[in-house]
Amino acid sequence: MATGLYLITNSKLTGKETQKDWERIVGKLDQLKMDTTSYVNAQNEIVKEYGSWSYDIEHEEEDLTFNVDLVGPFHIQPRLYSNIGVIYTIYKYTLLYEIYGCDWFGSFRKNLYNIVKIIGGTEVIYLADNACDKLSTYLECMAWENVPYEDIKEKMLQEFGQPLTDYSKLNYNTLTYAKIDEFFLDDFNDLKMKDTKMNC
Repeated sequence: MATGLYLITNSKLTGKETQKDWERIVGKLDQLKMDTTSYVNAQNEIVKEYGSWSYDIEHEEEDLTFNVDLVGPFHIQPRLYSNIGVIYTIYKYTLLYEIYGCDWFGSFRKNLYNIVKIIGGTEVIYLADNACDKLSTYLECMAWENVPYEDIKEKMLQEFGQPLTDYSKLNYNTLTYAKIDEFFLDDFNDLKMKDTKMNC
């Protein structure tokens, strides 16, 4: 079973969001003009998916909270909780170690940055699901349980030390899922600086 690539971000829900707020957010996401996903069918043909963003509000009756999924046929999709945002991708965790040299690396990060900005976040930490003992614990036992982003980040700093922030420093040859002793944080500072220059 492949290990999935996830991210967490420091976005939060106030609980006062209205339908108008969600429609505004979905409208901004639609303006990103991201490529939709595709897959190979049983006849070995590439099938392109089409569609736009929508939202789905899920109520948790036991603790009177809710979370919001922002969904569409895209490779990056956020789920928003009151204390944290969790971003799902269609990719495997190994991609993080391989994308730096790929042509579409810049596009992946720009899409990620724009989505994070729209949902109210400023940075992301990469996590993984099954087979990645340490990182999956932060995802499955904390992020999915609505533990605040800041608490998870602090706990990771205590366990791993300072995060990596340079993709070129990730070495695929040293990747061992059960023994990952690093965590990667992207604060998008380079993209934020470009935004600032464009707005001057």
